[in-house]
Amino acid sequence: MKISELLTCCVALLAVSGCETTVFNRGYVIKTADFSKIIAGKSRAADVFTMFGSPTMRSSIQGVDGEYCWYYVSKKTEKNGFLDPKTVDRKTVIISFGPDGVVRSVNESKYEKEINPIGEQTKTEGKTGGIVSEAFAGLGKYSKRFKKDSK
Repeated sequence: MKISELLTCCVALLAVSGCETTVFNRGYVIKTADFSKIIAGKSRAADVFTMFGSPTMRSSIQGVDGEYCWYYVSKKTEKNGFLDPKTVDRKTVIISFGPDGVVRSVNESKYEKEINPIGEQTKTEGKTGGIVSEAFAGLGKYSKRFKKDSK
């Protein structure tokens, strides 16, 4: 086989492998979980935790009557080569609990809105400086202390 033929085969293999679809599963894998095991009015939060583990999110605010929710979120994306990833499937299982920790309802939602975070940063208070200023920031402190201790 000639070098040019070998080089052509290598380039063709690289081009084909770059078009391969890569699948990413994020969050809780809802397909494998059987949320029908949860019985409203009978199952407790501890039972749900034992069966499915920690939820993706917990509601931070309780309802007027003390109701709170756990959210198990799943997202499946596919990426083809150098193209941007595309969301193929997104599901959320919402389990609401009463103030006593007993399950009130289990609902599945497929229609969440995609949230794309922006790249901006929140500025924080405090010193800003580089590595050099951080490295030499404490030099004056120690020289004064040693002069006091040596007297």
